[in-house]
Amino acid sequence: MSEHSYAVDQFEGFAEFYDQFMLRLVNYSDWVSYILKIFDKYQVSVQTMLDLACGTGIPSLLFAKRGYQIIGVDGSEPMLEIFRQKITNPDYKIQLINSDIRNFAVPQKVDAAVSLYDSVNYLLTEQDLDQCFACIVQSLKPGGIFAFDMNTIYCLETFWGNRETPRRVGRIDSIWRNAYNPDTKISRLTLTVFTDDGRAFQETHEERGYTQTEISNALNRAGFSDVDFYSHLTFLPTNDSTLRMMIVARLKPD
Repeated sequence: MSEHSYAVDQFEGFAEFYDQFMLRLVNYSDWVSYILKIFDKYQVSVQTMLDLACGTGIPSLLFAKRGYQIIGVDGSEPMLEIFRQKITNPDYKIQLINSDIRNFAVPQKVDAAVSLYDSVNYLLTEQDLDQCFACIVQSLKPGGIFAFDMNTIYCLETFWGNRETPRRVGRIDSIWRNAYNPDTKISRLTLTVFTDDGRAFQETHEERGYTQTEISNALNRAGFSDVDFYSHLTFLPTNDSTLRMMIVARLKPD
């Protein structure tokens, strides 16, 4: 750690700056359109949605703009507080829950669940996957669909690898240091942030890569009957150089 920075919990310090970075890195409109294409492809009628690890609500608000009712779940209260400040349209039907994604419950079952931008990679054990997916199953109506993306092992090991990347966005400088452990398949990101007003902090984020078999088995254990994998933003199969995959799982109807 820099002698001039201090450690904070995940997304505690970075929450304030999250949107500045992510809106430059991700075309969220395309991602939301892709999710809607998935709903069409799987012929599922969706009015209510769960956004798992919803963060500051960028995709949730895009869904709400299209008329969907949203329940957002996230473990970071600072991220949710920023989300709350952005809910300015009284017609939006959004309910937010501050909870660990491995142990949550929703007030009513939903038609679909989504989780975007590799949030599920933050679950570092197969037991974590089991617990999260079990909560998703309890949250969905029969025949409900769960669509989520994950970074592949290839992405974490080769594309992220072991590197240091400086970034300047808006009024902050940041250093992103990645370190990959091939034994655990866990990539550790040490994120150091320096603001123009003299603040400095450091967060540590970890993501684990899983094989498709591990993911599929965990979904099946939770109760999903059909599981498909695609190269992200397409309906093409994954390959050895896929960086991000979209997983679509569905419950059996009654």
